[in-house]
Amino acid sequence: MILLLILAVAQAPDTIRLGPGLHPGPLVLERPTVVLGDRGAVLRGAGAGTVLTIRAAGSIVRGLRIEGSGRDPDHYDAGVLVAADSVVLEDLVIRDVLFGVYLRQVRGATLRRLDIAGPPGLSESQMGDGITFYYSRDVVAEGNRIAHVRDGMYFSYSDSVRVTDNRVSQVRFGLHYMFSHQNRFDRNVFTDNAAGAVIMNSRGVTVTDNVFAWNAGSRSYGLVLQQATEPVVTGNVLVGNGIGVFFDNVIRGTFTDNVVAGNWLGFQLFTNSEETRLTGNAVVGNTFDASGGRTEGAYRLCVNGRGNYWDAATVDGYDLGGDGVLDAPHAATSPLAALALNRDALRLFLNSPAARVLAWAERTFPVFAVGGVTDACPLAEPPRPAMLANLPPAPAGHAGGSGGQHAAGGAALALGVAALIAGRRRRP
Repeated sequence: MILLLILAVAQAPDTIRLGPGLHPGPLVLERPTVVLGDRGAVLRGAGAGTVLTIRAAGSIVRGLRIEGSGRDPDHYDAGVLVAADSVVLEDLVIRDVLFGVYLRQVRGATLRRLDIAGPPGLSESQMGDGITFYYSRDVVAEGNRIAHVRDGMYFSYSDSVRVTDNRVSQVRFGLHYMFSHQNRFDRNVFTDNAAGAVIMNSRGVTVTDNVFAWNAGSRSYGLVLQQATEPVVTGNVLVGNGIGVFFDNVIRGTFTDNVVAGNWLGFQLFTNSEETRLTGNAVVGNTFDASGGRTEGAYRLCVNGRGNYWDAATVDGYDLGGDGVLDAPHAATSPLAALALNRDALRLFLNSPAARVLAWAERTFPVFAVGGVTDACPLAEPPRPAMLANLPPAPAGHAGGSGGQHAAGGAALALGVAALIAGRRRRP
């Protein structure tokens, strides 16, 4: 093992160029340094500790393959540990590590075009996260690719971080926020995960123009909002998940102009939320559109005469006045959804003739007290977020949004999303 220790003597950055081939690590930067890797340059650790440690503000590392960290979670063994401000990491390939990049009490870093992947096939307890933000702020993470780790990006007490144009797949949670405020993520694509993004105990997170699609399993989630205060979620596409959006204790949330399509359940709405607005969304081709939510002041589905577009409402609904709003309110919650959420065995029968008759009878003569939500001003036309064009195809064998009801959800999803992309008018 070779330890290269650069002592802090002068302010001007040094430059290290690593040529093609293997360079043994670890490498520790103690003074401002620019590390440039030629094509084929590999910095390889010895399987213990962190491969590259940056303790000098203003350092830049570009164009390397970094691999071979230790596996000690107590010491956060990583491909790269950043413990200094204003560091730039660009065009790195990071493999065979516990944590990909770990930022510890950092301000003003940039992480751009990193390709991070852990070894596939490990259990969750054996994995670290792709990028960890710990007590860090004013960071930009853009254009990165992350797969086969625990969480794609994990935020702990980290504020004012911008996450843009990243792709995260085959992880537990694509993004995971804990006690992290005033963050923003936009134009990212999260596919084939247990959950696209999870926002917990955080305030003022803005979620714009992302794709949460094909997250695997009937209990998978597109987006989880749990104990979230004033989140703003707009222009996103949530397609083919077990549950599209999970709302639990969401305070003054805004969820507008999104597409929620082809999920087993579109919205799971807990009644402990307050003053959370859901308007202008397109809800298309879900096995069930919504469950729960009926508490005074918890959710508002009609604001200033604008509700949501529900393809189920257009079956019997009309806009005779031509004002873009259907003439009758729409009850979004099905009694079968609440039953099936707690009884998986019932899902096999949800597309049976008996279930369809029961659903029709409940709409015609309601008898179940399901505690559901009603949209008083459902829209006649759906919104068409630009991110629909970025919807990737479903992975082979995907069943995330079907919940055992592939025939029920798949055909409606294909027709509904295709209509939205093409901009065709959906008429009753």
